[in-house]
Amino acid sequence: MPDARPAFVFDGGRCTGCAACQVACGIENAAGGDPGWRRILTLNPSRHPALPTVHLSLACNHCDTPECLLACPAAAYRRDAATGAVLLDETKCLGCRYCSWVCPFDAPRFDAARGVMTKCTFCAPRLAAGGEPACTAGCPTGALTLGVHVAGEPEPSGPGLAPSGLGPALRLVPPRRPAFSAAAAGDEDEPSRPLQPLPPRKIRLAAEWPLVAFTVLLPALVAWLAAAGSPLALQPDRSPPTALVLGAGLACLALAGLHLGRPFRAWRALHNLGSSWLSREVLCANLFLGAVALGGLTAAESSAARLAGAIALAAGAGLLLSIDRVYRAVPRPAPRRTHPAEATLAGFFLFTLLAGILPLAVALGTARALLLVRTARRGDWGLSPPWAALRLALLTLACALSFAWPLAWPLAFAVALIGEAIDRTAFFAALEPTSPAREMAGRVTLAAAPPRS
Repeated sequence: MPDARPAFVFDGGRCTGCAACQVACGIENAAGGDPGWRRILTLNPSRHPALPTVHLSLACNHCDTPECLLACPAAAYRRDAATGAVLLDETKCLGCRYCSWVCPFDAPRFDAARGVMTKCTFCAPRLAAGGEPACTAGCPTGALTLGVHVAGEPEPSGPGLAPSGLGPALRLVPPRRPAFSAAAAGDEDEPSRPLQPLPPRKIRLAAEWPLVAFTVLLPALVAWLAAAGSPLALQPDRSPPTALVLGAGLACLALAGLHLGRPFRAWRALHNLGSSWLSREVLCANLFLGAVALGGLTAAESSAARLAGAIALAAGAGLLLSIDRVYRAVPRPAPRRTHPAEATLAGFFLFTLLAGILPLAVALGTARALLLVRTARRGDWGLSPPWAALRLALLTLACALSFAWPLAWPLAFAVALIGEAIDRTAFFAALEPTSPAREMAGRVTLAAAPPRS
């Protein structure tokens, strides 16, 4: 990639919000329709008199380090050598939408009719021919133009744009008026209220329940198998039936396929093991189940069975790590703190519970309870306080059952698993990537709040 390449240059002082750039994009790329690749975001669209009204024309910024390209499990993204544009090959796309989760600029768009992602191409053919993108050519005020991006230059910052560390090919012309200040909009006579609604959620619990099931059940199966085969286990007679592990694991994989826009392209999820944690998650899940199947087909205590067990445990550990890394890559406005639903925490706790290492299980349960209380008090947990209270009760009950009645370990495991499901549900309920539109809405909501005395 060359050090200097084309970039969008935006002058907010010239932008009137006319959407000519958006219309030009549709004419060039969607036969006059609107593909949603370029959007006009407006700070203070209701024209509150105490706030400035600012527009931002935004599309894909074709970053130096494109998170979409690195995270895509199907390797459907590539960098165009001639123009530096980040391009998407829709024939390779699974429709998993993960690229839209990890992009802090909300650039990739999901085409529900075709089940694939789409995005701005930077009008790469026009650039290669010496022209300019349709959006810059169509801007009547000169607010959006074509410039040059130099690798390593400071990132743009302003309403709707937070530092990403990705090196976007976007430059902002410094404002001619003072920058927006939340303090300037304080009004002691007006109650705190949001002036700009948040955009619709990108991650909806009702649509992501297959991922909830996948990230609850597979870590539980890993923990169960590890507890049965670990030399640390004090209760080695708790081996799970091979048919149960395989049946539940394959059901989880099938459910996860429901999340895809193109389920029959699921095999492509292994195409980006070099940089995608989602690809690694899929690989580890399949290796784990494959090793379990191999172990079930071989004689117990044979060298093949021991090898299969070792592979299953290694793949299971990789699976827990991969699940957590997949979701840690999603940009969020708050610092990325440890959540009580993380797969590694859940897996280790269930392992100690099933292995009969009860003092360690209680210690881990206590630590997770404290983490749950802290997360719920911050408002980051995702569910209401009654649910948090139920989660704490289930955690306590699982530990108590294991201590007081060791023979009831299946019941303790079931209680713990219900608690993990609640935790994971709360995690998905709270999970929502940051975006320029959300950042703008957050600024106006803060600005409308009266100053603290």
